[in-house]
Amino acid sequence: MFGQFVPVGSGSYTTVFPGVDAAGRNGYPSGTPFVTGAAANKPIPTNDWWSAQVKNPHTDNLFNYPFTMKSVNEGLVVSYIPWGPIDNILPVVVGVSGLNASQANVSDHTDWTVTMDWSASGKQFQATTGIGMPFIYFEKDASSLASVTVDQGNVTISGEVLIVEDARNGADFAVYAPTGSSWQQSGNQYTSSLTMCFLRTPEQTGITMHRQPY
Repeated sequence: MFGQFVPVGSGSYTTVFPGVDAAGRNGYPSGTPFVTGAAANKPIPTNDWWSAQVKNPHTDNLFNYPFTMKSVNEGLVVSYIPWGPIDNILPVVVGVSGLNASQANVSDHTDWTVTMDWSASGKQFQATTGIGMPFIYFEKDASSLASVTVDQGNVTISGEVLIVEDARNGADFAVYAPTGSSWQQSGNQYTSSLTMCFLRTPEQTGITMHRQPY
């Protein structure tokens, strides 16, 4: 029995699965992990804030603070829920135009960050964020249009920046596209040909633009 434990300092860890508890909990996760790319060759964390995305094709209640997120076929829903679980309102959905992916795979992760990947019908979209990070970084394939669908909030465009004010629970968002890009509007959908970064600002404070060319 003692051969199953490896001492580390004042503690130890076991090299053998200890089994479930009396209520049948803590067993091996069922199903096949939704991973791809670098994440497919890494140990899979099951206790992180984003771990539900590993087990499910799409998931909600992804709280990295300050963002509240969920994955859907069209991309990543970005919201702000200061308390309680995420609701069914989709204030902002970020993806690429025409995306309809039945699953979002975890493609990479570190101690702080996670990258989620949507790939379907020749379209690819990735979102990277981390715990406590006030921004989300997005990448896409070369031919698809970056897409931001706004169902809640007031939208204005300032050069390369798409500004969404008074979205869910009064939060303000800014979506930065690279210098020289532009946004096109069709109804409540805004598209751009280049990669973008999503930033949340404190609610009800307004947005002041401070940016440099890059």
